[in-house]
Amino acid sequence: MKNQPDPIIVDDEATAEQDLAAIGLSAGLIRKVALAAAAGRAESLRVDPVSAPGQLAYIYGVRELRLGLEREGWRINRDGNVEATVNNDLGIQLFFQNVDIACSKRTPQAISKKGKASRDLIAASQTDMFSELSDEIGENVHGTIPAVWIVCVSSDGQSVRAEVSCPKQFEGSQFEDFHHRIFVLNESFEPSFEPNEADSNTFDDFDVNISRKL
Repeated sequence: MKNQPDPIIVDDEATAEQDLAAIGLSAGLIRKVALAAAAGRAESLRVDPVSAPGQLAYIYGVRELRLGLEREGWRINRDGNVEATVNNDLGIQLFFQNVDIACSKRTPQAISKKGKASRDLIAASQTDMFSELSDEIGENVHGTIPAVWIVCVSSDGQSVRAEVSCPKQFEGSQFEDFHHRIFVLNESFEPSFEPNEADSNTFDDFDVNISRKL
C-alpha cells in the first residue's frame, strides 16, 4: 500500500462527542453497545463451544447498536451476507468488531482474521473525506457506497473498551491502520467471569458468510 497520512486519534471527551455526532452517533450509545457485548461474552459457560464468547459478544453488540439506531432512521443491510447498519443520508455504514484491545496507541486487531469481503468493502467505500471530518459528511450521498466505520470493542473480564474508527484499505488478514479513531470508553470493573482464552478464531465480526454456516 502506498504511504498514507497518520491516523487522527481523538481521545478527549468533548471532541469525541463532536466527531461521533458528525457520523450520527453518541458516546452514550457506544457505551451501551460495549457493555452489552461484554455482558454477552460473560454469559458463555465452560461447556459451551469455544466460539461462544465471541459469538455472544457479537450478537449482543450488534443488537444493541441496531436497537439504538433504527429509531434514528438507520436501516439494516445484509447485502452479500455482510451485516451492516446504514444511514444513507449521512453516507455511513457501521459494523461491530471484537478486537484484542481498543483505545490503545497501537492499531486494534480483529479477533478473527479479515477476509476478502472486508477488504473489498473497505476499499470500495474509500473517499478523500478522511483527512478531517468535514461538513460534507452530512450531505446526501444516495447512490454512493457509504463510508465504513467500525465499532471496535474489547473486553477481558476486568475492563471494557470501545472506539469508533474508520479503517484504511488493507491487503492482508488484519487491519493495518485507520484514517480516524474516536476513543469512547475505557472502564474497569470487578471481574464476574473467567474469559475463555482459547477464543481466538471465532464468529467475532462482520466478515462472515452466513450461508456457509451449518
